[in-house]
Amino acid sequence: MPWKNGFGTTTEIAIDPPDADVGGRFRWRLSIAEVGRSGPFSAFPGYERTIMVIAGNGMDLAIGDRPARRLDRLFEPFVFSGDSAAECRLLDGPIRDFNLMVDRSSLRSHVKVLLLDAKPRPLEPASGDRIVHCFDGVIELATDAGAPAGSLQPNCTAILSRATGARDELQFAAAAGHRARAAIIDLKQA
Repeated sequence: MPWKNGFGTTTEIAIDPPDADVGGRFRWRLSIAEVGRSGPFSAFPGYERTIMVIAGNGMDLAIGDRPARRLDRLFEPFVFSGDSAAECRLLDGPIRDFNLMVDRSSLRSHVKVLLLDAKPRPLEPASGDRIVHCFDGVIELATDAGAPAGSLQPNCTAILSRATGARDELQFAAAAGHRARAAIIDLKQA
């Protein structure tokens, strides 16, 4: 879909509520953008934004009147306010970035990226909704008793909502003999 400012495109992974659109109000939105040239980002007043470069050599991101922040380490989340004008300068060619936006009036978010091997790890209970996104490898999910609960292929996402009854504790691991990389996103009420 086109960026709100018309300077590029984004693949929307998910938005809440599901019938919302980026031009209106939404609680949260997760997307991946292909950034082919330097330029301004769309403004999103009232939203907290988390961005991380997932492919390419990075960018300098200038937000408001603050000095530009260099984002050249892959899978390192950076949080900033959508209230201020933001502009990126690509360092050396196109990038792909992973974006989370949350409505500050209703939600708080935390993003972390984990490297997984085949040893099961507990996915600690969340106080709100949780999103798991698989960047690469295959992630196997299981209940805390070890019963299979599904798997995530590369570029696939699981939304574990408290509202839909996802209350069981889970464990996760890379598929046997492999490694995987995942974003774990926790969303809780403000």
